[in-house]
Amino acid sequence: MRRTTTRTMVASACLVAVLGAGIGTWTVLGTSSDSSASASTDERDRKHATATVMKGDLTDTRTFAGTLGYGAATGVPGTAPGTLTWLPKPGDVIERDQPLYAVDERPVRAMYGTTPLWRDLHRGLRGADVQQLNENLAALGYDVATDEVFGRRTAAAVERWQRDRALTVTGTITAADIAYVDGPVRVAGVDGVLGQAASGDVLSVTSTKRVVTASVAQRDAEQLAVGTDVDVRVNGAGDQMPGRVVNAVPAASEDGPASVDVTIEFDAGDRTLPAAAAAQVEAQGRTEQGVLSVPVAALVARGTSGGYALDVVRRDGTTKRVPVAAGFVAGGRVAVTGAIEAGDRVVVPS
Repeated sequence: MRRTTTRTMVASACLVAVLGAGIGTWTVLGTSSDSSASASTDERDRKHATATVMKGDLTDTRTFAGTLGYGAATGVPGTAPGTLTWLPKPGDVIERDQPLYAVDERPVRAMYGTTPLWRDLHRGLRGADVQQLNENLAALGYDVATDEVFGRRTAAAVERWQRDRALTVTGTITAADIAYVDGPVRVAGVDGVLGQAASGDVLSVTSTKRVVTASVAQRDAEQLAVGTDVDVRVNGAGDQMPGRVVNAVPAASEDGPASVDVTIEFDAGDRTLPAAAAAQVEAQGRTEQGVLSVPVAALVARGTSGGYALDVVRRDGTTKRVPVAAGFVAGGRVAVTGAIEAGDRVVVPS
């Protein structure tokens, strides 16, 4: 007799563990008889609440902890030869054609692009770096074709750009003239020192957009892949805001499995955001459509016969124990199949 009871308890515990793995930590009721036990509603409702069997989509929604900020900083290398004579302050916002830093009292101006200035640009050259220059000149209002050719029009536009800024007119763009950044940037830190050579990173910059960053375990990275739509909540900023994952970079950890650093852009609307705050990122995962579901706590282990059941409240106020098969678990609810229907009431012990 003792041996049978032990097997029953182990089997029930295993089934509970399988269900529990789908939602994290939750409490399952102890075992009980598999008989079709009935009791009056008055007696049961003094001890237990009830819930309605619902039919609809069941979605595995996960919430990840994040931080409001400006995202990861990147360095701006000092490639212009000479001595640093001017540097911005942390928090300054620098846009296209504005000075990033100055060498020998000559500003090195920001242009937008992802291709570094790896050579001097002059008439006769072709390439993606030339097209990037043409796109910037066009955005500033100069008459150029936004192609890969440094021709007559580009040379004339460069000369006008140099003249407009009181520079020596050469028709050639060098590292003493411009440096490329991804877009409007906010100065996160100043690494260069006035009076010293412009070498190494002279600045670190971030985007000007407020973003939420989160570090998630590698096993959860798929749920926050680049392009995934999410909901963002920033402490102190009110309701949820729509967002999207725009970057996900693996980050090796010495203390355990690798994690992934995720960046989320979001639409704050007219909300006033705090200077710094914790945030939550809610992402939807797998969805089961058109299923019957009940609160997980409504499941009752069926004792020696194994499996699960629900105590269904009948019209006359009594309850009937109905065997069910438990399936997908999400949001504190579990999909069930059996002799039940949407709208049935089931007992949910407290």
